[in-house]
Amino acid sequence: MTFSPTTSTLDDKTYCAVHPTVETGLKCNKCGRYMCVKCAVKTPVGYRCKQCVNQQQQGFYTATQADGVIAVIVSFIIGLPIGYILPRLGLFIIIIGAIPIGGFIGEIVHRAVGRRRGQYTWLFAVIGVVLATAVAFYFSPAFQAFLMATQANVRGRGEDIPTDFIVTALIEPILYVVLCAGALIARLRLGK
Repeated sequence: MTFSPTTSTLDDKTYCAVHPTVETGLKCNKCGRYMCVKCAVKTPVGYRCKQCVNQQQQGFYTATQADGVIAVIVSFIIGLPIGYILPRLGLFIIIIGAIPIGGFIGEIVHRAVGRRRGQYTWLFAVIGVVLATAVAFYFSPAFQAFLMATQANVRGRGEDIPTDFIVTALIEPILYVVLCAGALIARLRLGK
């Protein structure tokens, strides 16, 4: 068995396709393009360039443009009564109930968009829940009392504005939104 010597010259340098000043010897195992360490993405089948990985991932997303609007509307409609009732039941009920409710809203949104996956469907659904909770909070007795006290103070009656009351009243809706949105994101991004 004989080995033939290979000669390598300094002119055989290869450079990254995206960063032309970076010398590399690593190739994408799909397209064969040279890539540097910054451009390489480790996959179960080897290293691939970011363009090939993005191209592969786009095949998983089948959502249409209307799915974002559907996600906002459905999550708003479901989230409005829940966002009005649940924050008034107490902190313990919010902690126990917000996560399953977020998963429930995520499942309903997923079915409403025809079980299509979208890269940002979760974001549209969260926007719907946040808007629903904000509208529900606007019509809550705590916020209405704050508005009446503010109007009375502006008219010169000299009543104190209950800012500590409104801050305390904000804790429960904010906690509900955070927990519900977390479960909703987990369902729509990591779910089935």
